[in-house]
Amino acid sequence: MAALLLGSSGLMAQSTAYTKPSGFVTHTLKAGKYNMIGLTLLEAITVAGKFTAVSGTTLTDSGVDFDFSLTTGKTHILEVTSGTLAGTIQEVIDWSGNTITTPADLVADGLAVGDTYQIRLSQTLQGVFGQNNEAGLKSGSASEADLIWVPDGASDYTKFYYHPGASFPVAVPAGWRVLGGAEALEVPLVYTDGLLVERRGDTDLNLVITGSVKTTSVSIAIPGKYTYISSVFPVGSTLSNSEISDSMKHGLASEADLIWIPKDDATDYDKYYYHPGSSFPVTVAAGWKLLGGGDSDQADASLKAGMIIEKRASEAFNLKLTPPSGYSDL
Repeated sequence: MAALLLGSSGLMAQSTAYTKPSGFVTHTLKAGKYNMIGLTLLEAITVAGKFTAVSGTTLTDSGVDFDFSLTTGKTHILEVTSGTLAGTIQEVIDWSGNTITTPADLVADGLAVGDTYQIRLSQTLQGVFGQNNEAGLKSGSASEADLIWVPDGASDYTKFYYHPGASFPVAVPAGWRVLGGAEALEVPLVYTDGLLVERRGDTDLNLVITGSVKTTSVSIAIPGKYTYISSVFPVGSTLSNSEISDSMKHGLASEADLIWIPKDDATDYDKYYYHPGSSFPVTVAAGWKLLGGGDSDQADASLKAGMIIEKRASEAFNLKLTPPSGYSDL
């Protein structure tokens, strides 16, 4: 990330007005590399409130008309902002009147009447990179264009590229396509996911992303052995102040969960783990360690916009990311 500029933008929740900081970040996509990025700036909140009734996947706020507040045909991101599930997010595509339907049964996980929430439009592939590839990625056939790897939620990826269009030997319209040839319509992107940009172009490219700053903690599902995540917050996050050690498995380098943080040149990753400390057979201070880096304290190592969590235990877990303390004043 090369820059962050803050401003403010307006949003409405029923009849109450709020403002949140907004701005832009710049990612440098290295030529010939796999570049990890995250969506650390988001769409503005469109509606917020509290649930007046909850039942399975059906959630109700009697004070909101979702048909009025949400955009028909678009994917939205619901975030629970209080209670047991604070920080939990869900993609939402179904609603009617004052009721929304979620993919998962949040009530079974602890959602309760009175818990608060906020909803924002999902970012999209076309919105981030441009409907007509305004970002300037290398376009072309599937074998030559830059590829964008988007997590599919099942420990795999769907890959997209921009085709400039052709008339011979067969007619191909210009536009985004799924690797394999199908036309890509609007592709939702979830802000907790890490994305890979496979840069096949021969020069570095600056990608500018604009949006609103998130100022509260988020909970990210870690289901598989490797999960690509976003750091969510645009600046200032470290291994220590993000409080991710509270969620990850502690232990020796061979057994603890690892967080892979890409190097600036996009050639490799630094891998970190949390050691609980020991006094035998050698004394090791508790804290963050760099894999292969001895006992040196790594608490202040900065998070990058996109990272990988390597889960060593068999059980899935939720990773909580907390914003730096200064975000509470934004």
